Amino acid sequence: MTLTPELQQALTRYLLTIGDDELVLGSRDSEWTGVAPMVEEDVAFSSLAQDEIGHARLCYVLAAELSDGDADAFAFLRPRDQFYHARVLEDRTTPVYDPEGSHQGHADWARAVARRFLYDLFDDLRVASLTTCGYEPLAGAMQKVQREERYHLWHGEAWWQTLAGSSPESHARLEESLRELWPGLLGLFEEAPGEHLLQDAGILSTRTSQLLAPWLERVQTCCEPYNLPFPARKVGEQWQLDIEPLQGGRQGQHGPGWDDLYTEMTMVRSMEPEGAW
Repeated sequence: MTLTPELQQALTRYLLTIGDDELVLGSRDSEWTGVAPMVEEDVAFSSLAQDEIGHARLCYVLAAELSDGDADAFAFLRPRDQFYHARVLEDRTTPVYDPEGSHQGHADWARAVARRFLYDLFDDLRVASLTTCGYEPLAGAMQKVQREERYHLWHGEAWWQTLAGSSPESHARLEESLRELWPGLLGLFEEAPGEHLLQDAGILSTRTSQLLAPWLERVQTCCEPYNLPFPARKVGEQWQLDIEPLQGGRQGQHGPGWDDLYTEMTMVRSMEPEGAW
């Protein structure tokens, strides 16, 4: 496929959006290593985080090939307002420890699990739509990602069922987490600039916003059996949201959680940006 400069720019931006989602969630989930509620989850969440960061790199490499850029520079040298992840992914779910051993905040395992599982339901739809996209390098990369993502869904579903159904306390914690997460989760469906051009050119079969309805269908089947809060209702054949989405992330607008994470992610590379790593 021959890409015009306009399509190259739009596709690069779209790839950065996917990569940023994966990198930021992977970075946040990696913070559970060593502090998860059981040893097995130290390993599992670390492995999931590593997968996401690897998927981010695939997207950055493709973006670099399109734009004559550098994958590592995309990951670590962009200004903080040129990252395009959804805002819900940037918030910390583990305590912040200082050198003296005290900490601020508390560990919120239910929030971490709910965010990861519901993001994975979204990402599964996005990846599936891209496995047959009109840009062959991206389609091939997403076929590899799809094989790995099925394990993420199995892990998330098992924990969802545990939290939702094992005790009144765990159900209450999951319910509280969902009420806090819904606006940000709905922000996942904010489009990157230029997606309509990519769809018109046959590169994308489905824009990000068009994944909302099938995602709501899947999430409803997870919430309804456990009487968990749900952010939408059907009017005829259409979904109507009851909650305002938290948007802006796809445009580089982020909250306070991003400042700390951006500093942590970029501090080593920024010490010597032109160095040979």
